[in-house]
Amino acid sequence: MTTQKIDFGTAQTDRKADIVFCIDATGSMDPCFSGIKTNLDEFLSGLDSHGAVDWRFKLLAYRDKHDANCGIPWQEFEFTNSATVFLSQLNSIRPNGGGDLPESTLDALFFSIKSKWRTDSGLQRVIVLLTDADSHPELHSSTYSYPDNNVERVIQEFQTLRHSMLFMIAPDFPIYQKIDKSMEDADKKIFFESLPMNESKTDIETKYKGLNNVDFRMILKMISESISSSF
Repeated sequence: MTTQKIDFGTAQTDRKADIVFCIDATGSMDPCFSGIKTNLDEFLSGLDSHGAVDWRFKLLAYRDKHDANCGIPWQEFEFTNSATVFLSQLNSIRPNGGGDLPESTLDALFFSIKSKWRTDSGLQRVIVLLTDADSHPELHSSTYSYPDNNVERVIQEFQTLRHSMLFMIAPDFPIYQKIDKSMEDADKKIFFESLPMNESKTDIETKYKGLNNVDFRMILKMISESISSSF
């Protein structure tokens, strides 16, 4: 990967965005990490397509908190306004494990929502979820230990975010469909791009394993330009 053309998100502008990349880090997700690293310049250019944006990026890489043999289930970094630092964070992740659907996607979304967002007026709070797996239907007890530890709890938490956007690049499983249909108003928007199915596969664990054919350049361009046009 070459040095980024745009390194720091410190433009003097009221157009501000904190963006959390919430990424499944199991073994089959390696093409996703490669796609983001290869097309980061494209993403940065797209952010400025409707005017300069003062941005910060955060990476949350997750696997399965419910699996005692998972190894490293969670890697979370602080926000950074340096593309070089963000790229080094991406490079530090080694996608591995998985294969025993589902993963801890609800937990990852819950913690993404709880990020240390800036408090600036008009700040866009953005979460980009990328996964090729289903989610456990319940939050892990270490994440949230009350009875309503399900997708409705995550939806309610998302409703507390002002000026928020959620992009989900994920399989067309019911749990993601439910989040997608949960709300959309002037202050909150959800975008759901379902992964293409591998029609030659019949078992659920391999039906969506087609990330090598996903156009991450197009996806990242769509996301960044949507953010840029939201102000």
